[in-house]
Amino acid sequence: MKVYKLYLFQNKMKNALTKSLIFLHEQAKKTFSYLDYLIWLFFDPAKFKAIKTKKLCKILIVLINQEKGNIGGDFVTLGVLNCFKRQYPKIELSMLSDKKTIKQFESDRNMNFIEYSGKESIKKMKNLDIDAVIFLNQGELSAKDFSFIPYRIGETHFGISGFFKRKKFGYTRKVYSKIKNHMVGGRFKMFEALGFKFREKKLFLEFTKQEEINADNFIKKNKIKKFIIIHPGGKYVAESYSAGKWPPHLWNLNRYAKVADYLSEKGYKIIITGTKDEEILAKEIIKYSKNKNLITSACGKLSIKEVGVLLKKSKLLIATDTAVVHLAYQEPINAKIVELMGPSIPEVVGAWPLNSPKHKILIDKGPCCRSMRKLPFKDNFNCLENIKVEQVIKAGEELL
Repeated sequence: MKVYKLYLFQNKMKNALTKSLIFLHEQAKKTFSYLDYLIWLFFDPAKFKAIKTKKLCKILIVLINQEKGNIGGDFVTLGVLNCFKRQYPKIELSMLSDKKTIKQFESDRNMNFIEYSGKESIKKMKNLDIDAVIFLNQGELSAKDFSFIPYRIGETHFGISGFFKRKKFGYTRKVYSKIKNHMVGGRFKMFEALGFKFREKKLFLEFTKQEEINADNFIKKNKIKKFIIIHPGGKYVAESYSAGKWPPHLWNLNRYAKVADYLSEKGYKIIITGTKDEEILAKEIIKYSKNKNLITSACGKLSIKEVGVLLKKSKLLIATDTAVVHLAYQEPINAKIVELMGPSIPEVVGAWPLNSPKHKILIDKGPCCRSMRKLPFKDNFNCLENIKVEQVIKAGEELL
């Protein structure tokens, strides 16, 4: 008994220490973001240039992702750009981006795409008469690399390492990023820094006819009518789980199975979505389920945009903080969402808008809450352990 009490005490102290470190890290990020803004405000002469909004005709978006990318953030960007284009149809939008991101967006008709292949790509743009550039993710490029463009819009950096590495000057305007700023609002602020006003801030996606057909064919082939989508995966989830590690964004698969069983007994079919690599998660859920014949895996069978079409026809989405959620709340999808959060910061990346009656965000307030951790802890700590099956079922029933 004494050994068990000692174990509980040590565990409690360890969790308290982890929470304290996460809090200090968050405060440090706030401080460095504020410092970044003050340095720009006091020392960057580029800020004195007046922006003539009415004369803007061509805007460049710089979005250069790392190898793993940021699919959720990219689709938020796409939704915001579509909203902008709908309200300012005469302005020409171009995007400088990596090959993988362009492939993801290539069906979008509201933009021109320029593939980034080093600084040679920038030289080719000098004759395009671009009026303004917005830096969403500039990789190793700096604002001065785009000095031939009259107006350059950036934002302050949260990362401590990024604060020291990223060049701070050359921005006509710099948006001050706060921890409490949702990434959707942050992208709109970049355009507002150029002087644009929005009648409404509704994100929307466009689907090709083929994407609609492919999703419909999947539904018909599997004889599915009324269905709920479960999306258990996310960035690093499948590869970590396959390696025997516990990903911070993974909810217990046997719990997903219990939720699936309950909802299937209410007359809903269950579709599990994900990439081909995430099929391992779908198989585990089906293995734990009592109603295996009422669960269908779409993992690896549909593109993310085709999953978007499924979401439009679904009754509910149950997922952790992952890319699919950031499709689900956009027009014309408007899905009902139960989102499970552990390491994520809801006010930054939660289903938007946060006060929507169509969204329920369940938060595990354990030790790794708000850490924004993507990779497993050394001790394989489960960041969603405190979210119970009953909570998810209750939230789902309130939305259905």
